[in-house]
Amino acid sequence: MNMTTEKWIIIFGAAIATFIPRIIPMLFFKNKEIPPSLTKWLSFIPVTIFSALVFSDLVFWENNLSFNPLVNLKIIPSLIVFFIAYKTKNIFISMIIGIVAIALMLLVF
Repeated sequence: MNMTTEKWIIIFGAAIATFIPRIIPMLFFKNKEIPPSLTKWLSFIPVTIFSALVFSDLVFWENNLSFNPLVNLKIIPSLIVFFIAYKTKNIFISMIIGIVAIALMLLVF
């Protein structure tokens, strides 16, 4: 088997691996109504995943768990961004402030 065939097999396998988890719920609920309790439970999944990704990135600095803002330089800019996002409710301003805050923090320290 040459390299091109192996690449196509990997691509096809990845396509099937992403297709199956999407099609099974659609087939299962094809002629059924989704219960409101399941809909409510599923609505929390994106927030939970996003929170886990953000939190894990914030508390680890150079592969060590650190809540100390003097060691972990992402803590203070993150608090600034959370405050700005809460006050302005504007994602664009929050992103710009976050980029500037982390750049200044890395530049100064």
